[in-house]
Amino acid sequence: MQGPLGLHRFPLRGGRGVIKVLLRVPAAVVAMLAVAMLAACGGGEQKKIVLIGGTPSEGAARHAYPDGVRLLESFLRSAPEARGAKIEAFADGWPDDPAAFDGASTLVLYFDGQDKHPLLDAGHRRQFEELMRRGVGLVALHQASTVPVDDTAIGLQRWLGGARFGTFDRSTETVEVQVADPSHPSSHGVRGFRYRDEFYPTLRFAKTGVTPILTGTLHVQYRDGASVVEDLPEKTTLAWAYERAQGGRSFGFTGAHYLAALDQPMLRRSLLNAILWTAHIEVPREGATLSSPAAATRVAEQAMAAAPPADDSHVAGVDAPTFHGDAQRSGWHSRQGVLTPDNVGGSSFGLLWESPQLDPVDGQPPRLYASPVYAERVKIGAGPHQGETFSTIFAASNNGYAYAINAAKAGDVAPGRILWRTQLGKPCRLQPAPLDAVPTGVLSTPVIDVARGRLYLTSCDPEKKWQAYALDIGSGKVLPGWPVQLDEARFNAVNRNAGPVPVAPTRRFDFRVQRGALNLSPNGSRLYVTFGETETGWLVSVDTRKARVDSAFAAVAMPHRGSGGIWGAGGPAIDKSGNVYVVTGSGFDGFVAQDHDWTQSVLKLSDAASTGLKLEGTYTPFNYCGTAKMDIDLGSSGASLLPDLDAGSTSTPHLMVVGGKQGNAYLLDRDRLPGRLDRRQACSNDAASDGSLLPPQRQPQFAGRGPLSVFGPYSENDAALDLARARSTPASFRAADGSGYVFMTGNNKDGEGSPTSIPPSLVRLKVATASGKPAYLQRDAAEKSVVFGNPGSPVVSSHGSRDAIVWVLDENARRSAPLAGKDAPAPVLYAFDAMTLKLLWRSAPGQLHTSGKYNEPTFARGAVVVGTDRIQAFGLGAAPLPHRTGKTAEIAADRIAVAVAADSGLDGETIYQQRCSACHDHPQGNIPPRELIARRSYSHIVDTLANGAMRPQAAGLGPGDIEAVARYLKK
Repeated sequence: MQGPLGLHRFPLRGGRGVIKVLLRVPAAVVAMLAVAMLAACGGGEQKKIVLIGGTPSEGAARHAYPDGVRLLESFLRSAPEARGAKIEAFADGWPDDPAAFDGASTLVLYFDGQDKHPLLDAGHRRQFEELMRRGVGLVALHQASTVPVDDTAIGLQRWLGGARFGTFDRSTETVEVQVADPSHPSSHGVRGFRYRDEFYPTLRFAKTGVTPILTGTLHVQYRDGASVVEDLPEKTTLAWAYERAQGGRSFGFTGAHYLAALDQPMLRRSLLNAILWTAHIEVPREGATLSSPAAATRVAEQAMAAAPPADDSHVAGVDAPTFHGDAQRSGWHSRQGVLTPDNVGGSSFGLLWESPQLDPVDGQPPRLYASPVYAERVKIGAGPHQGETFSTIFAASNNGYAYAINAAKAGDVAPGRILWRTQLGKPCRLQPAPLDAVPTGVLSTPVIDVARGRLYLTSCDPEKKWQAYALDIGSGKVLPGWPVQLDEARFNAVNRNAGPVPVAPTRRFDFRVQRGALNLSPNGSRLYVTFGETETGWLVSVDTRKARVDSAFAAVAMPHRGSGGIWGAGGPAIDKSGNVYVVTGSGFDGFVAQDHDWTQSVLKLSDAASTGLKLEGTYTPFNYCGTAKMDIDLGSSGASLLPDLDAGSTSTPHLMVVGGKQGNAYLLDRDRLPGRLDRRQACSNDAASDGSLLPPQRQPQFAGRGPLSVFGPYSENDAALDLARARSTPASFRAADGSGYVFMTGNNKDGEGSPTSIPPSLVRLKVATASGKPAYLQRDAAEKSVVFGNPGSPVVSSHGSRDAIVWVLDENARRSAPLAGKDAPAPVLYAFDAMTLKLLWRSAPGQLHTSGKYNEPTFARGAVVVGTDRIQAFGLGAAPLPHRTGKTAEIAADRIAVAVAADSGLDGETIYQQRCSACHDHPQGNIPPRELIARRSYSHIVDTLANGAMRPQAAGLGPGDIEAVARYLKK
């Protein structure tokens, strides 16, 4: 008769007298008697547990079958419930002596399966089947339940109740394990638990007799022989029990891939319970007794310490934590030796992987204005991949989401798999019309503080507007104290460029836009955020340790809206001393002559705890009066700080480059910016008076010296909206001979007032130097075949000073093209040899999904990574595509067939009053005033409404309606 602990009860004659006699027997003798009594259980049959391991595989502490079998043996020997059983372990493989199975009560199998399965051996299989027919128990762990795809020999399913056919599916993740049948003996004392392991989601079970024991929701990572990018949760049986028709008991468990998994208390108890149950040893209600709580972990750590380190130097990545690669906004990624002109121009370069499409909001797909950023080693702290380390891309969408995305295959986790996602809030919809016809959540490129494990980003929501967030990079969780409110009430309270009254909004709608990329001070204590678009610009300093706005600097001290916006995608640049450089813009009628008005200027600021943001230097182009009135923003281009030059080669070793809508390049000595600190210099018509470092040669667009014109034709009147020449941040590179180069993207136009672009769209400038003299820029080369629609900033990859490639992500449409709807443009990624400007490669038509505007690629483990409505990565080893290079890409907006609306029959004045007057009769910022529009030609007005900047606003108007408006404006 069995007792509650699996011990047999024997009647004690004489009652208490017998007990008293036993109490007088020495303890050692009692123990011997107990063992003898246990051995006599069940008609004299001693239970025998046979454990069989196999050859270890897959590296240290994984598939460590010999160590696993020895540990299970030790756990059983320490468990009182199994003390009467005979335990024999064959850790290194199937026993050679058939007598090893004599008297076996259960077999525990823990080894590789599929084509390595020991039961493929006919002799082993005969032994095994004879034991199964006799009712011997069976426990199969991990791959021991895996048989060949077309298995007809082993027939394991009939004995185990379930089997995995082939290795086409698996999932390595952290799982919440539930107990499916608490009443089953193998579940005694087992509660739900959470741990990391590799599991098999696809098993074939017998039709009857199978009882699920442990279940969990798996996010399957490998199926049908390939990694799975999509996150498709499936509730799966992880462990099961099977009552065989022949009377035997079986138990299968697909986990135990990692040796340390055997230390999970609830898992270990479940496995020990199962071994006891299959051996017909009673399992106590509280479950098997556990011992040596960290034994498997200790063995695993020893194995990993003894293993040689993995050599992944050939694919090692380099952090790219911010826009343009670094805080200086150099745009130069100098440690990308995998990418060379030869292999990028070869047949094996192409699309390697892409993530799933990122989250839509209200049916609208995402757009990534924010460029992706990258960190090489990120330990994930939450979700299915908790505890694992990944090369990680961070992305943020206009729909208000942030993501961590795997950048390189890690075990079975595919590149492109989303590691975590965080919704920051519902996105704003700017008024009077949404920006680019899409929601406005995250527009600016985030920045990673790698040392502190933080991701900083901003997002706009309808209730609180703009806020700054700090997320834990391992989990995506918002850190305590964040988000920080970014509103003008707080800015005005700490404004370091304040006029007699606060800078207050004057527009009916709040149209502040935070588009400029974020940046960090060298020690990470300050986060810099810029604001612009059609509102006055701000530079904001956020104390990252106290999570508060600490200081702010208004681009315009006196209330003056629609001017001074700091909106260029590059945001602030920061030098190694912590100085901050920003470039301000303008709007139509943006010029006012007043103190502390820094519209159309480059500003250098320091930021100390005692003083906050303090102006240290300025530069304003000679012709700022005219360009400020015509919305020809200097601030469309961010500042790029060039790598320091040898002080012996020039008197200006610390340089910066700025571009702008006018298409010029301005080289500045950032140690000695030429402007005053209280007021811009007087306006001038003399280009030679400009304070930048001018080329010594006469410039064709001027009567003499002046700033270098890169994209033309030069115009003081027409370089806004679709007529702008450039909106990108330059990139730099230094060749092996020490020569410094600057790359700029933009557009030449085929006439001063024309929106039609012609080559060049990519130009290389050289930094000319001479000992003791200031440096200057000279035009060095231009690419003469490709026409960009609306390019983002160029970036350069190289192996030090060799193998330089210029990469450009082009929106492939006019600036005014909406990004919503079926006509949304498909961007194109280009690669050019930096030294010859030869086109090496471009993405195939339609290969990239619709993106945001002014974003750029980054680099991760030898791949070029682009943000569109998802993350897409290009690199070596891709299947060749039929169309790789060739004709210049057409501008998407010019090739779209637009549905023609019927004319309304209204006159031009009525249509103008209904559609146009609210904005153009009371313009602010980049909205042109009516009188300026009226000066345009009739054909220009018609084209702008039908195909250009005003196409979204003209939606629903027929051709006759558009012509009527043009006639009315030209009266």
